[in-house]
Order: sequence, then C-alpha cells, then structure tokens
Amino acid sequence: MRIKRMRAWQPVCESAPQDWRSLLGQILVEIELSTGTIGLGVGGGGISGIHVIDSVISECVLNNSYDSPAEAHAAMVTHTSFYGRKGIVPMAISGVDLAIWDAFAKEQKLSVFELLSDQQPPDFLPMYQTVFDDREASAAVADGKQAVKLHVERYGDKPDPADIRSLVKATRDKLGAGKSIMIDAFGRWNVETTLEIASAIVEFDIEWIEEPVGPEALDAYSFLNAKSPIPIAGGEHEYLKEGFEDLAVRQAVSVFQPDINWCGGLTTLIDIYRVAADYGVRVVPHRGSEPYSLPAIAALDSEPLAESARSWFTAIDGIPEPTRDGVKLNDGAGFGVSVAGAS
Repeated sequence: MRIKRMRAWQPVCESAPQDWRSLLGQILVEIELSTGTIGLGVGGGGISGIHVIDSVISECVLNNSYDSPAEAHAAMVTHTSFYGRKGIVPMAISGVDLAIWDAFAKEQKLSVFELLSDQQPPDFLPMYQTVFDDREASAAVADGKQAVKLHVERYGDKPDPADIRSLVKATRDKLGAGKSIMIDAFGRWNVETTLEIASAIVEFDIEWIEEPVGPEALDAYSFLNAKSPIPIAGGEHEYLKEGFEDLAVRQAVSVFQPDINWCGGLTTLIDIYRVAADYGVRVVPHRGSEPYSLPAIAALDSEPLAESARSWFTAIDGIPEPTRDGVKLNDGAGFGVSVAGAS
C-alpha cells in the first residue's frame, strides 16, 4: 500500500457549537493510494491539526509503502513521539489513520467490519442518546431510545445534589426499569461533589458517571473509581494506547470512552480493546453511532453500546439514522462514507 496524495481541510458545519469544536474542531482527511483508491477520515485539531498533517505527518506517509494501516500508524506515532503523545497530534493522526483504513478496505472490496471480523454483522447495535436538557431527555424517551446520558455541565462546578437527583428521578420515571441512565459531568466536579452526587442517585441504577473531574486528575479518578458506588467512566480526552494503559494500570476508570476521531484512529481503538480485555474494563466509544466507531464496536465488543451521533456534524454522508431498534452498520466497502454533497 503506497500513499501518493493526502489533503486535509476543515469543513464548515453551519450549526457547529461556537467554541473550541469550531476553532480546533473536526477536520476531513483524504488520501489516495498509488492505485487510485481514495480513503476518507475524520480527525481533529482544526487548522493546527491540518498544519501537523501537511508539515510533519506527510513526511512519513507520502510515497512510503506499508503492508497495513497498523504499520503506517506506528510510523506516524514514532515520527511525532518527541512532541505528540497527547492532544492535537494524535487528533491529526486519527484522521489520517481512518482514511488509510478506509482505502485499505476498499482495495480489498471489503467493509472495515469484514477486516475486523469473519462473523455476520449484527442487524442493529444498541445505542444511547446524549441529551443536554430536560426537553431533549423527554424526546429521547418518547422516541424509544434504549438508554439516555444526561449531560449535566449546565449545573455548574458545585451543583446541588438534590437538583441532580431530581433530574435523574424524573428521567428514571419516564424511562422505567431496565433502560440505562448515565451522567456526564464534563470534568466540572471535584472528588467530594462526585461522591455526594453518586450517593444521592445510586438508587436509580446509574450505569456510570462520566468525566467527573478533569482528564489529567488521574489520582482523583483512581480514588473515585475505588470509592464511588457508581462506576466511573473516562477517556474521551485520552490519547494513544499508552494513555489507556496508564488508566488501566491505575484502575482509574471502569469504562473506557475513547473517541476514534481523536485518540489515534481505528488502530488505537483496536489496541484499546486489547488493553481493556487484559484489565477487565468496559469500552463504550465516544459518539459510537458515527460510522468510524461502529465497525469496531460490532466486531470487538461483547457488550456493545453506541453513543448518539452529533446532529450538527454534517460534513460527511454515511452517518446512519438511528431507529427504535438501534443503529445499523453501513453497507459497502470501507467505512461507507463520503464528503457531504460530493458527486
């Protein structure tokens, strides 16, 4: 496999949040193999990520031959290892890695799922809806979603546990028993607040509390994961296999939540599943209902659960429509994606 051309650009999504997700947000990466096969990936880092691809990653990717995406990924990680183990560089690598996987599968006229598994793909994968307010929670319940994640950043750094309890109780009353509820604090809390809220809501059978503290507070994560009556989840803002190995060794979380468009791509996600199996950690990828994570969830996960896609990310075609039964893998070769509006 020889890559002869690569380009990266930042697409315009009209309803994208006006924050870092726009300034350092999603980028599209397109590669072309020497055979003419095109691959498309999604990474992160915005203009900075594009600069990394154009000025550094291109040095070790273009016009070199690789037997597999994993070999190309190892070359990119090694080439950037002095300065790129976290943050923007792995985000950029993610987009290139996914584009390579897309082209690699297309060369063999296979889907990415077929590269990862010799089994029949499931008809549907169970999914959960991430919601940001009570109206969205009610709509998700009415729409028959299998699970709901309540994003509670709006309650601030030191929320009243009674307020969170009230929200969770109302959601459980609407969902009924047997459907999962998760909480996402987006790193806003401290240890004391997390334990107070966990005690206040544990009776409602909560699947996990996600990112209760900042992503670098690993000692706090280890303490919380040992003491909280509700499992602790994290890893959305962690990078490369080594980052997740560190989480595992520290017993910092019970649920890994890698983002395939940020953490290092599919090659890294495969490594994360291996680490998780070794340490008994569950894997529930961030925004798993989008087409890049779905093949890995379907092929590698014994307890699959896919997070809802972002409604504002309209840069690619091929994002599956969720149904009451869950979300379905794309048909066709590669990831089954294309640039939105491309003929």
